[in-house]
Amino acid sequence: MNPVKTLSEHREYLYEIVKLKLFFAYHWLKAHPEETFSDVLRKRIDIIRKTDINEEGLNPVNSYFDTPAWLELEADAEKQYHHYSDDPEAFEAAAFEVFRPSIDARCERDFLDRSAFKGYQCGFLRHNLEVSKDYPNMLIFHIANAKAPDSFFDFPDYMRDCFKQLLDIAENEFKVSEIATGTWLNSVPKWLALFPEEWQANLQPPKTDVQWHYGFWGQFITARGTFNYKYGSILRKTGKLPFYPRFSHCSIQAMRMKIAEPDFGCQKAK
Repeated sequence: MNPVKTLSEHREYLYEIVKLKLFFAYHWLKAHPEETFSDVLRKRIDIIRKTDINEEGLNPVNSYFDTPAWLELEADAEKQYHHYSDDPEAFEAAAFEVFRPSIDARCERDFLDRSAFKGYQCGFLRHNLEVSKDYPNMLIFHIANAKAPDSFFDFPDYMRDCFKQLLDIAENEFKVSEIATGTWLNSVPKWLALFPEEWQANLQPPKTDVQWHYGFWGQFITARGTFNYKYGSILRKTGKLPFYPRFSHCSIQAMRMKIAEPDFGCQKAK
């Protein structure tokens, strides 16, 4: 078992992910001058969730974008962007100092928060509570590493049980014939190896219109919940995320056959 993340490591994660997102914001704005600084901070990255302005858990119901405290931080950070418009490193450092006191104020509360796993009905899998009008025959699900500080990939039987539970719910309660998800993991061979061939056949093109949520940014968190320096370095060197989310789906029948394979979860990624 991996060691459990410490408070110090969590603070380090918060610092590094915020710095990375400021790096991203700077270069995104240079490439997309039609977008405003506020637009990028609110739609492309999620720094606000990591500040004390967020009075809720990791996934707040409210946005808090209109609170005076956030508007002040946002305006101050934008001043740094214009002041250091030709110096991305200086902007990143200065803007980080704008947010750091509020990040520090939330840090311990953020470290102790376990609300992100609430509502996960099937272990590391969570399904939507309603079938989407856009995909009426599919139950869409989401993923979280409920096995931290280890990875759910290390527990094949656990993954099989979680998927079986999801399939039973999809078929018996929602009366659909397929499951689906859109995630950066759909660009990762190890994840794709868990699914039948039709999942790969149904993969949609990667979505490069980066949004604020973990469907894009979850890849920068390790199984332990610490900062993924390897992937962060790739973004800094290339200007691109290591993995972009893709949407895919498969039939419940095909997935049942897949999880019934004796070596499910143990197959080598292709």
